[in-house]
Amino acid sequence: MTDKLKKIDLVTDDLHLGDRDERVDLIGNFKTTEEAVNAIIEWLDSDDTSDFVSKEDLESMLKELRDTINQDNKKLKERINRILLGTDVESIEIVVTQILKQRGVID
Repeated sequence: MTDKLKKIDLVTDDLHLGDRDERVDLIGNFKTTEEAVNAIIEWLDSDDTSDFVSKEDLESMLKELRDTINQDNKKLKERINRILLGTDVESIEIVVTQILKQRGVID
């Protein structure tokens, strides 16, 4: 194969979210996506035909990746909607804790 594909680097460590656990989860998702995409690129660029990936295998991997991204996107949209509606307990706890710390009520 003469035209080699280039690996991609997704933004994985430069997210600024208030919730540390959510930030870690999102970074993990980006890293998993990046690894999967780069694995596909490596397979496509490989001159070694002994580890050939069939079209069906590639389609299956891409479908699995798409489904994972869609599910993660759905969860993120649901969380954003809860935050906007003021019904996300985790966000409310973070905000209340920050306010109490700023006012010196808690350490």
